[in-house]
Amino acid sequence: MHPVFLKIGSFELASYGLMTALGYAAASLYLIPRLKKIGLDKDTFWNLIFIAFIGALAGSKLLYIIVSWPQLGATLTEKITNIVRDFRYGFVFFGGMIASVGALIYYIRKKKLPLLKTGDFLIVGLPLGHALGRIGCFLAGCCFGSPTDMPWGVRFTDPHSLVAPELLHVPLHPTQLYESAGNLILFVLLHYASKRPHKDGKILAQYITYYSIMRFIIEFFRGDYRGAYWLGLSPSQWIALAAAVSCWLWIRLKKDSTYAGK
Repeated sequence: MHPVFLKIGSFELASYGLMTALGYAAASLYLIPRLKKIGLDKDTFWNLIFIAFIGALAGSKLLYIIVSWPQLGATLTEKITNIVRDFRYGFVFFGGMIASVGALIYYIRKKKLPLLKTGDFLIVGLPLGHALGRIGCFLAGCCFGSPTDMPWGVRFTDPHSLVAPELLHVPLHPTQLYESAGNLILFVLLHYASKRPHKDGKILAQYITYYSIMRFIIEFFRGDYRGAYWLGLSPSQWIALAAAVSCWLWIRLKKDSTYAGK
């Protein structure tokens, strides 16, 4: 594909970085006109976006290092060299989401904002930004799929792409586009769900459940290194399963407590 979007002399603009930036911009532009609805001022909003960005960057890189540790080199020096060689690539979404959520919860509570209501508001923009970010993955060749004989299989031919060298010119599942399309659909669903009357936390729960199910399925078609498998499932699938089950249990417990109070 096109891992480098623009090159002028020694300057290179990576397609992945560009699409990730556009993803954050799109999510922010979607949310800004709706700030009055939730009563957030712009300074607090941009603080939330900044915290989410730093948390996503640090958490996704950390989880990538954890799950990819055996593949990063034979010695500690090799591992560290491979980690810092090109910081633009090598991230695991669930790590970023977990770190961002933790940091955001701390900040939201510190500002004494309504936690679930604020979470419902912010989460709608996430799949929109994520959809654009996955297009960046597609252009860079990371997060690639497994070989397929389906007519929509994609061949990566650029030797600078992040596809494994042995899979260049081989038709692969475009898993990046699968997830991009799934996130766009999820964004539309959450957009309309957020417009209807709902209990605080419902939109957040819907995102966690739907995205976890989508990611669990797409993982079966991934062809890049997924970390050590356990019982036939990748680390991301176990995280997705735990997130979906935890969300379901939380909803059930909340319903039971509501009925008990009547």
